[in-house]
This record gives sequence, structure tokens and C-alpha cells, in this order.
Amino acid sequence: MTEITGTILVVDDDPAVRLVLSTLLESEGYQVFEAAESSSCLRLTYDHRPDLVLLDIMMPGRDGREVCRLLRDISPELPIIMLTALSDESEKVGRFEDGADDFITKPFRNAELVARIRAMLRRARQAPQPRSHGYHDSMVDIDLDAKHLTVNAEPVPLTATEWRILEQLVTHKDRLVSREDLLRHGWGKGFERDYGYLKVHISHLRQKMGDSRKKRRYIHTAREQGYTFKSHA
Repeated sequence: MTEITGTILVVDDDPAVRLVLSTLLESEGYQVFEAAESSSCLRLTYDHRPDLVLLDIMMPGRDGREVCRLLRDISPELPIIMLTALSDESEKVGRFEDGADDFITKPFRNAELVARIRAMLRRARQAPQPRSHGYHDSMVDIDLDAKHLTVNAEPVPLTATEWRILEQLVTHKDRLVSREDLLRHGWGKGFERDYGYLKVHISHLRQKMGDSRKKRRYIHTAREQGYTFKSHA
């Protein structure tokens, strides 16, 4: 009997695709739940709290992009991989804007999909390293241990990928962190040149933190080098 190594929710309106994915993932030791549309996806997420969601973009009713945003309301740190037939780079970057942690383009190789799932689950399960710091000032409070961000005393949810990026920046605050290091920390090896994806997530972090040149800028850009999180009194 194969040992269960995690639970995955597969969301796709095509039963043939669900069958292929379920068969593949079960052979790799995962327990699989299936959903054909948004309502069952959200219900299964509430009921079973899967370790990861494979989410197709093109679905009837609410499409994958809207469902992704709703999933973030249920569980901000839930790993989400979007399945897409889109090949345009700007469209792929848009999937990160919807809240996805990763995407894979159809048709995909089974080995690549399994490798991405394993890498994402491994990052999600990593035990937090002991830390003696986060960041706090009169406007922002960042608790790296609890993964809790407040801005002007209001809690602000971040996705798992946003937390990994912010964690790396805050851990090295007032020092330049290269784009390659942030991509490696946020997504893993093999993503070190996907600068467009990083730019999207940095933009999201700035928006959520109220980062503004006119008021208070936390995340500073070193053109074609990386980013620095600057402390404020």
C-alpha cells in the first residue's frame, strides 16, 4: 500500500484531465480530491484543507483566476499551481497577479508537474528557522515567526510566495538582496532568471504595505541588481 504523502485538490471542468491528473498523483502517493467548478472547489478546500491546489484557468462560471482569489481568502498560504494553455509571457505573469504561487503550461510533462508539486510542498513544510527578529515601526509590524503582517494596526494577508520574498528581504534588511536570491528563495532553483515574476510580487508587497515614495518607501530597487528593505525609525 502506497504511503500518503499529502493531499492535493485538482480543479478542472474536463473529467478526462481530472482522471489523468488523479491517476498520476495517486501513483506518486498523494491523496486526491476532485472538483469540476468553483463551488465544489471552495467547499472541498473548507472541508479537507488540502496541502496544495492544482487549478485550471478556463472553467465555466467563475474562472480559475477568480477562484484563486477566493482561495486566498480561505487560506492565504495555501500553495496554488495554475494550469494554463496560455503561452504569452505577460499572460503568465498575470497568473501571479491573481495570487498563484506557480503555473504550468498545457500540455506539460508529467515529470515536470510532479517535480514542481514536490518542490512547492517541500517549501511549505519546511520548519521555521529560529529568528530573533522581524520588523516593527510606527506603521508596519512584521512577525516572521507567526507570518503576521499589520499595516496601521490592520492585518494584511500575504500569499505564501509573498511571505518568502518578504522574509528574505526583512532578514537581510538594509542590505541588497539580489534578484536571483529572491527568485530562488521564492520559487526554487530554475527560476533565477524569471525577473518579471519577481517584479509583480514586489509590486504587490509594496501595495499591501502602503509603500510609497511620497510617504515611506520600504522596498528599494537597485536597477538590474535586486532589492533592499530599508528600516525606518
